[in-house]
Amino acid sequence: MKKNLASRISTFVLSIFFLLISLPSALMAEDKIVFGVIEPLSGPFQDVGERYVNAVKFAIEQINAEGGLLGAKVEAIVEDDELNPAVATRKARKLILEDGAKFIMTGTGSHIALALAPVAEKHKVINLTYGTEAAKITGSEFSPYTFRACMNTDQHSAAIVVYFAKTYPHFKKYYLLNQDYAFGQEAAEGFKKKFKQVMPPDAQIVGEVFHPLATKDFAPYVSTIMASGAEVVLTGNWGTDLRLLLKQGAALGWKVKLGNYFLDDPLITQDVGQAAVGHVTADAYMITIDSPLNKIFLDKWSSKYKDAPLAFQYPNLSMGRAYWAIRFMAEAIKKAGSTDAEAVIKAWEGMDFEVPWGTVTMRACDHQLITPGVAAEIQATSDIYDFPYIGKPTFIPAEEITVPPELTGNPRCK
Repeated sequence: MKKNLASRISTFVLSIFFLLISLPSALMAEDKIVFGVIEPLSGPFQDVGERYVNAVKFAIEQINAEGGLLGAKVEAIVEDDELNPAVATRKARKLILEDGAKFIMTGTGSHIALALAPVAEKHKVINLTYGTEAAKITGSEFSPYTFRACMNTDQHSAAIVVYFAKTYPHFKKYYLLNQDYAFGQEAAEGFKKKFKQVMPPDAQIVGEVFHPLATKDFAPYVSTIMASGAEVVLTGNWGTDLRLLLKQGAALGWKVKLGNYFLDDPLITQDVGQAAVGHVTADAYMITIDSPLNKIFLDKWSSKYKDAPLAFQYPNLSMGRAYWAIRFMAEAIKKAGSTDAEAVIKAWEGMDFEVPWGTVTMRACDHQLITPGVAAEIQATSDIYDFPYIGKPTFIPAEEITVPPELTGNPRCK
């Protein structure tokens, strides 16, 4: 009896000993929370990736200045995916397995976000997209570990089409020109779906074409558009594909009005100058939004970046919404009280969040951000820059651009 009792006590003491010596490493793991950031930091779209990284790091700085998350500091570890899905998945595994990232994220390339989704699901980490928009990411190819804290192509295209329907009802001939990959294809589908819903019967799409990423010569496309008699071109083009389209279109003398996703980019409007004036852009966030929360945000940004290079002086293009996406996720982590993916999923689903453009919601069934939209036109003179830039935005209610859950293609949204 005494031997059995002694043996039990010895086993208990050893168990406590091993538990205690394991505690420091567990606690150290919570000393920091790693956000793994995967963006193109080389190649023709490097400037887009660099701006996303900047926005994420600024959001993390603000979070850490406010005390961090769950008593831990947040750290960004950044990897260059070269806009290549194979590279992106390799870098994601490295971030998860070697760097301890419990959150991976990207904003550039829907094909990248789609490639990251199964990696995140396998390793049970959160996969955040703050910029990739192909509808299938939260639709037909939904993963429970993926959250999109930006518009999808259906919402983004809808915002542009609704703006034209309300502001320019006299335009009747539209042409679709988009990049030939997942995002561009779904942007075109979004344009067509909303067009059928809100345009008058005598309005028509007179042509549609897709072009390769990083196209150098847009002359054949511009010539075809001009020959079609189109008055409006609807495009999701971004980066160098948007810049060259505008420059070459103007050089060839087209007279169309562009409706585009990403024309709130000062690098592009400075470069193309008057060729950008009068064109329309839309998104969830723009720096010209007049709200108290946006003023606070811009003041914080300016205090750090007022003397930065042009691309970083203001949180425009996609930086503003990327910043608020990180802040939204941080609130979900706080609500969960844990970095465990299952806990974060449960906390984030259905959650509301206040942003400079209103209240947004993370829809529970598909992890898609439900948000109002804003649209604006490029003005010849700007209160912000000494070159053409967007004017005051027009708000478009969320209900006018949101696809009903049952139409998303997501089996969870019945």
